[in-house]
Amino acid sequence: MSDGATAPSAADVSRQVGRRFPGGEFVVEPWRAWLVADVVLDEPGGTVAHPLFVWMAATGAMGLSWDELFAWFGSTAADGPMFGEHETSIHRPLVVGGTYAVSGGITSADRKSGRTAGAFDLVGYELELRDKADGVHVATCWNSLVFPRRH
Repeated sequence: MSDGATAPSAADVSRQVGRRFPGGEFVVEPWRAWLVADVVLDEPGGTVAHPLFVWMAATGAMGLSWDELFAWFGSTAADGPMFGEHETSIHRPLVVGGTYAVSGGITSADRKSGRTAGAFDLVGYELELRDKADGVHVATCWNSLVFPRRH
């Protein structure tokens, strides 16, 4: 949209609901687990990964870049999309050295309007993590993105 193009219609945005991410795999590398623990003032070196790894794994292995995801909604980083809400459900802690399969997709997409912000699209997406070793569903991340519509 930043190149002068018009915003997608509300119907175009709504049609993205149900679209699946390519998905992928994420390994909780020991060196990365150590660094994350150190940064958040946790004790580095344990066998259980810090809970931040759920979001890191989910978005790191969703199978497309942020720019590609923004393009699904006719937007670019220059248009100013914003992170909205986030909710993480952890059913079993991620382990250092573990490999996780990530899958998910778009769960909602609504055109909204604010008094000062004008029109924007609120898009929800969900990502699930499954332990590759036993297939158990270990966590879910639900997030939303806000796409300003200035044109």
